[in-house]
Amino acid sequence: MSGPGRRALAELLIWVIRAWVATLRLKIAGDVPNGPALLALRHGDQLALIKARPRGLVVPVSLSADGRLQAQILTRLGLKTVDGSSSRGGALAARSMLRALRGGAVVAIAVDGPRGPLGVVKPGIVRLAQWSGAPVVAIGIEARGRRLRRTWDQFLLPWPFSRVTVRLDAATLIPADADEGAACSALEARLEALSNPR
Repeated sequence: MSGPGRRALAELLIWVIRAWVATLRLKIAGDVPNGPALLALRHGDQLALIKARPRGLVVPVSLSADGRLQAQILTRLGLKTVDGSSSRGGALAARSMLRALRGGAVVAIAVDGPRGPLGVVKPGIVRLAQWSGAPVVAIGIEARGRRLRRTWDQFLLPWPFSRVTVRLDAATLIPADADEGAACSALEARLEALSNPR
């Protein structure tokens, strides 16, 4: 897609997202961190997070063409972005997120991205928590809507005017000497419990 075409698409998507999100009724269950902190969420829950975003929220965005479009949209929606993802520009993203955390920011990471499998936590957030000393806050989203089952992340599209409940777990520190695999598994369990409450 050409530059003008991409800009036109971005403007359209910004308008649609703003209008859609404005209709949602938000309920917060748990304490929203002021920072520094790492928010851990599943990839498909990102739209609902736009409604509940803490002030100055920072998110990593891929260096791909789709990532550039996403960065443009998220910036216009009031979020701060840093370049790079686990698949492209990982070292750049890690440095940028560490700087943001040391500056007191809240950084949100879709822990099973960029390609899944759904709900499987990748080690990047654990390493960032260990390097920065920032706590991890797991997030689960509940909303009436449609899960796009044909996408790997089962993207959640809440119905307009529906209630979106954002559940936040208690902030948890990950010690520098913690086992990486065990920490990832523990975070997966926390996300599953928040996303499918009993």
